[in-house]
Amino acid sequence: MPRSFIVAATSLFAATAAACGQGQAVAPDRSATEEIIRDYLVSHPEVIEEALIALQAKRDADKTASSRAAIGENQAALVSHAGDYSIGPADAPVTVIEFFDYRCGPCRASMEAVNALPERYKGQVRVVFKEFPILSPESAKAAIATLAAGRQGKYVEMHQALMRSPSDFTDDDIAAVAGSVGLDMAQWRDDIEDPALLQHIDDNFSLAQAIGANATPTFVIGDVMFSGLDRQRLETLIVDGIARAG
Repeated sequence: MPRSFIVAATSLFAATAAACGQGQAVAPDRSATEEIIRDYLVSHPEVIEEALIALQAKRDADKTASSRAAIGENQAALVSHAGDYSIGPADAPVTVIEFFDYRCGPCRASMEAVNALPERYKGQVRVVFKEFPILSPESAKAAIATLAAGRQGKYVEMHQALMRSPSDFTDDDIAAVAGSVGLDMAQWRDDIEDPALLQHIDDNFSLAQAIGANATPTFVIGDVMFSGLDRQRLETLIVDGIARAG
């Protein structure tokens, strides 16, 4: 609470206490007290602004602490889920987890930079891809198609091709992309029908809910999570993580 308001409230309490100390059994006049407080706030509106700023800061701190605790509790699912695909060394000191949607503009805009992280940092970064198709049914189809391509060792190729594709992700569009990356199309068509792929996406949704992720792209590095295309923050967290590991 702002100091100026505390001073005013303390003065009011002192005046009331002094009256009581003189032997007057006088109950505080609530309406008079409220009027004093109202007059003070009207005369000093900056106090309200200070209180709101302090409240927001407390809420932000509580949210950050809660998020970090949730990330810690779900660390294994974040970094080592058996169905996930990743790039970079498995033992890299820094792992970047990305929750993404193929129809998300910022996800598409950041794809090249994110995929270049392992090479840029000379094998000290691993990137884990988390399909999180929240924007449309076509997003979910693209996610399943890419997981199916992964069964033929073509996850990264399919992922990059879909991110670069200007299509609307109709069934025919997705199949054309699948053919362009050299998949066995008969096997791929069988694999996209496997309920295990949809279950994997459901697992990602459950994980996102557990840690409070509700947008794309959302990145998790260490115990820090943030949403949006903030390349500077991404780079800073990676550099800090490498420094701590070294």
